[in-house]
Order: sequence, then structure tokens, then C-alpha cells
Amino acid sequence: MIDVVLALVLLGLLAALGLPLVRTQTGATALRSKAFDIVALLRMERNAAIASGRPTTVLVDAGRIRSARTTREIALPATMALTLSPARSAGIQFLPDGRATASTLILTAGGNGMRIAISGPTAMIRLVEAYSAAR
Repeated sequence: MIDVVLALVLLGLLAALGLPLVRTQTGATALRSKAFDIVALLRMERNAAIASGRPTTVLVDAGRIRSARTTREIALPATMALTLSPARSAGIQFLPDGRATASTLILTAGGNGMRIAISGPTAMIRLVEAYSAAR
């Protein structure tokens, strides 16, 4: 019985010392998490435009994406890059009639990337693909 208790105590100590050293989100996991955050922001703005009857805009700046309507902002870590296509636009506009600026956001980190597509006629927002340079 004492052996079991000592083994559990030792296991607990090892877990307490070792778990902080494990990085929770790295590489593809962090990239996917950030992509889901961006998709959530885009969908929130699209829904707000339809509900309010007024256009809303999501601005894409260097290293961040933010709502022009609210203070919601998603900052990217230095290891990630976000590219908006077409490059001539500074953001994505959602219209009250359910349309949007047709755009593609490409989120990259290291050799991994995710593409978020926004359909112009329907304002549908979706994660199109994930890719890795290792493939």
C-alpha cells in the first residue's frame, strides 16, 4: 500500500515539474487555433451586418486583424504572417444583403499554412485547406 502511495506521489511530482515545460500550442496547432479565431471574427461581423442592416468591415493590418465596428482584435505572434488577397484592399466588407468582398486570407507559420476563403455573392466563410511544406 505504501509503495502505491509513494509511486503516486512521485508521479505527481514528475507531472508537476514536467508539464510547464510542455509547450501547449506550437506549429500547426497554434496556426489552426488562430485560423479558427479569425473565422469566428469574420462570421461575427457578417452576422452583425445582416442583423443591423449596415455594412461592417474587418481590417487586415500587419500582424493583426480587427473589427472596425467593435474593439475586437486578433493579434498574430511574430512567427505567423497573414496575407489578404486581393492585395489592393485593406479589409473585408460585409454588406447587409448578405454579400461580401470576395477575398482570401492566407495564414502561415513556418512551413504550415491555412487558407480562409470569403465568397463574394454569399459571404460564406470557410477554411479551405491546410498545407504543410513537409508534404
